[in-house]
Amino acid sequence: MYYELQPLRIQAGWKIEFNNFTEYDIDEHGENDSFELHEDLLRLYNEKANLIIDLGWYPSYDINGNYLLLLVKDFKWDCPLEHVSSRSKKEIVACIEKWVCYGFFAKYCSK
Repeated sequence: MYYELQPLRIQAGWKIEFNNFTEYDIDEHGENDSFELHEDLLRLYNEKANLIIDLGWYPSYDINGNYLLLLVKDFKWDCPLEHVSSRSKKEIVACIEKWVCYGFFAKYCSK
């Protein structure tokens, strides 16, 4: 089955580096299309703030896995500023849309 890209409200200033984050939801569509669940789902980059939002499913293709959403500054992958691990697609979408808002990430701009 083919799934459209997940609609997201992304604020100005964020570049989409890659987007494989589709409307597939394991809770709604079942386990048959688990190929939609992999480590490289979405990466957003804000050059001015030097922030990255990265989304993946871990372990890849494993229906028992979780989404892992990270907010990283200065490419310091080993110490993310924020992280969320969840099976809930709605929670992940809400976090992405929150994190791209300047009112949220501004606290990390001066660090």
